[in-house]
Amino acid sequence: MRVCLGQINTTPGDFAGNAAAIRTGIDEALAADADLLVFPELTIPGYLSQDLMYHTGFIDRNLEVLRDICAYTQGKSERLHVIVGYIERNPGAGKPWFNKAAVITNGRIIGDYAKQLLPFYDVFDELRYFEPGTELCVVSIAGKKVGITICEDLWNDKGSDDYNYVNNPMDQYRRAGVELVVSLNSSPWVQDKLWQRLKVIAPGTEDGPDLIYVNQWGGQDELVFDGQSFVLSKGDLIHLETDVSGNRFPVVSLPLAQPFLSQVARPGNRQSVLKRSVSLYDMVVLGLRDYALKSGFSQMVLASSGGVDSAVVCKIACDAIGAGNVHAIRMPSVFSSSHSVDDALELHRNLGCWDYEVPVEHESVVAMLNQHYQRYDNDEANLVARKMQAGQYARVADENMQARLRDLYVMHFSNAYGAMPLSTGNKTESACGYYTHFDMNFSYAPIKDLYKYQVMDIARAAPEIPDHIWQKPPSAELAPGQIDEESLLPYGVLDAIVRAYIEDYVSTLDQFEHWFDMHQKADLRVSGDHSVLSRWISHGDARRDYDRIISLMGKMEYKRRQTCPGTKVSKVAFGIGRRIPIVEKWS
Repeated sequence: MRVCLGQINTTPGDFAGNAAAIRTGIDEALAADADLLVFPELTIPGYLSQDLMYHTGFIDRNLEVLRDICAYTQGKSERLHVIVGYIERNPGAGKPWFNKAAVITNGRIIGDYAKQLLPFYDVFDELRYFEPGTELCVVSIAGKKVGITICEDLWNDKGSDDYNYVNNPMDQYRRAGVELVVSLNSSPWVQDKLWQRLKVIAPGTEDGPDLIYVNQWGGQDELVFDGQSFVLSKGDLIHLETDVSGNRFPVVSLPLAQPFLSQVARPGNRQSVLKRSVSLYDMVVLGLRDYALKSGFSQMVLASSGGVDSAVVCKIACDAIGAGNVHAIRMPSVFSSSHSVDDALELHRNLGCWDYEVPVEHESVVAMLNQHYQRYDNDEANLVARKMQAGQYARVADENMQARLRDLYVMHFSNAYGAMPLSTGNKTESACGYYTHFDMNFSYAPIKDLYKYQVMDIARAAPEIPDHIWQKPPSAELAPGQIDEESLLPYGVLDAIVRAYIEDYVSTLDQFEHWFDMHQKADLRVSGDHSVLSRWISHGDARRDYDRIISLMGKMEYKRRQTCPGTKVSKVAFGIGRRIPIVEKWS
């Protein structure tokens, strides 16, 4: 059997674009004399379409495209079978629609399958829209007995994801004697995702059916899909598609004598799999690129301070849409060090992006504002008067005015010239609210879900980023001699606390010590310096510091709720997958 993997980039509601990619795939499969062409989950309407499904005409347009695809295959080949994802109405009781896959050959639908296991956790809310299917779909293709599944249907195998369902479609197919299972997927990427997929799915093929896994690629709002479609046979990895630079239609012959990686799910293969996987950096570049281009932006603008966060965002932007389309604004204030100004200028020259300098003068602005606000200085009923008389004026507001003016200048550039404004905050700082209120309110935050150590890793590996940028202590430079870690904790400690609390809901120091110990034993990295973290845990102030950071993260939920989207790359990110009350008393 010759199988073509239709790894394409879909967009919700882009019926013309999605259909064009499907037709291209059909042409490629025909030219390769393939027996089977498989596309990702919900190929026709795009994933995630969410509440677009409720709009008048959306489902009808999706079904119209399905008919057009059937017509496109008419008379072209008696051999080729095309499997595409679509939405079908539910005529009975329950949710309004089914998440389906259709098997098309020579103009006819010869079988269809409704997804049985509908995820309702993290970013997924399929039970909001779809009724679970109950029937298998088995068809004969090239003399093989082939079963169809859709994404989550694979993940209940052996109770693998701690989210167990009543039934197990893969087990049903095994009992039905299926020789090949085809899986349509729209599975978002997070770190180590390829290994997570393979170690769960591959063992089920050792004494069971072969598996074709096709996943979409590309960015969609906060999600990024990594493709990485693969073929498994007898526990061996037969094919892996790692190119995410465009739509791909590789053809794989089954059976194949020489496997790509034998018994791939063995623990010893983990590093080999991860080396072949798409990288974190590739994914954040792809997420930003698709967000911009699919939204109609070809230009980007950001504030470039000479710090590591803005340097990494600037490089990501240049790699996403080309340096000639990136506008970096240096905005030094009276507290900015000369080396920060020089570092940013050197970075811009190395990258080849556009450089602008707009000095920020905040002291006169603060004086002007306070002059107007203090007009009732003798009236004790007035808030401003009471605060001034009690000596409770918050001087940090004067420092933060620098950041607010910088935000204003970036937004003016965006509004005046039509460039998409980028935020430069990372996950660790966002967790602690360590940014002024508008810093994360632009169009997109490429490193929003990256911990500080991940940002540092990118900076160290990028030859365009001057070494001094990542070697110097991180600082917002809003006051003389200000260092970030003096206000918070060393990032080697803070990264791990944030990760444990946000991703694994660890909320006490005792739990945190156990969490860190488990990660060390598994040789999993949780910060930029595990030795710093180990020393801190044994320090007498650790419990007080830990509780202070946990409380701070809870109080900052209101700020995070107002931030712009950014690419999700971790198990739990700030955004649609994390639902925490703003007003609460637990944290």
